[in-house]
Amino acid sequence: MFETFKANRALAKEKRLQTTALARAQKELVDWHAQREQAQLLVDTALAEGSAPEGLMIHRGELGYATLTNCSLIEERKGAGHYAGGSAGVSVPIGKIGGRSIRYRVGATRGHYVSGPSLPTPIATGTMYVTNQRIVFLSDTQTRECRYDKLVGMTRDDKAGILTLSVSNRQHPIVIGYGKDVAPWADFHIDLGLAHYRGDIDQMVSQLQDRVKELDATKPVNPDPVPPTSLGQAPTA
Repeated sequence: MFETFKANRALAKEKRLQTTALARAQKELVDWHAQREQAQLLVDTALAEGSAPEGLMIHRGELGYATLTNCSLIEERKGAGHYAGGSAGVSVPIGKIGGRSIRYRVGATRGHYVSGPSLPTPIATGTMYVTNQRIVFLSDTQTRECRYDKLVGMTRDDKAGILTLSVSNRQHPIVIGYGKDVAPWADFHIDLGLAHYRGDIDQMVSQLQDRVKELDATKPVNPDPVPPTSLGQAPTA
């Protein structure tokens, strides 16, 4: 009786281990398929031809590769200021006239105004366009253009989803916010537009295709189902 109990417990443990291993293997395969699908999508997107973006007047030979709505144009704006250093002084009684007390105030100062700190502030909401010639922010009230031949610096804060473009013909950089959730998508399409501008698109496609080949070479083995185990009987010799 005791031997049967021990055997059944061992079989139950073995089944739990097999089930856990199967679940882990299935998750690895699902994750691989998701990565493989995403990598192939990037290849297909890079190989696709650009088009005329709706809502943007394009230049000769210009093709659009991304249109992103609900973006913010961000600029430095002064925050609320305040007065500092003022004093009411001291009021000193000096006598009475007609029964009314006369007081003399000394030491009063008017103070001075202290302006608030400069803060990044969204000043407009609009659409960002990425083409093979420029990046454009367009809204009902504000327009900014960064031509690639005027681009001298670019930083991307993916944690905040903010793009900063330093342009040679502007004193202040162009700052566009689109949020961290779409930052990887925006990064890829900005790189795509720049690759077409520089003539590096074949190299970019080759690198993306190499990533697909790497994934194909590391595809997890399709896991076998857990064989049924008889827990009601002890194994026989």
